[in-house]
Amino acid sequence: MISQLELHSRAELCRQLARLEPSNKTFWMAEAESWSRLSNEKFPGEARTRIGSGLLGMLASAVGKISADNAGSPNRHC
Repeated sequence: MISQLELHSRAELCRQLARLEPSNKTFWMAEAESWSRLSNEKFPGEARTRIGSGLLGMLASAVGKISADNAGSPNRHC
């Protein structure tokens, strides 16, 4: 089962990606809103939504790659 903390973390990660990928900002903000809505829901015990942690790993990897790419770019001011 997934915790509300993990859902909140996924929302924040999507917000970071929106800042790092302006061309995909709309997509990442929609994803952030979706995760944020889920994190605000109250789940009774076993009735929590099961969401695979593979997506979180993919998002974290994407943020790391984009951050590394931007760090090497002299024209970026993030």
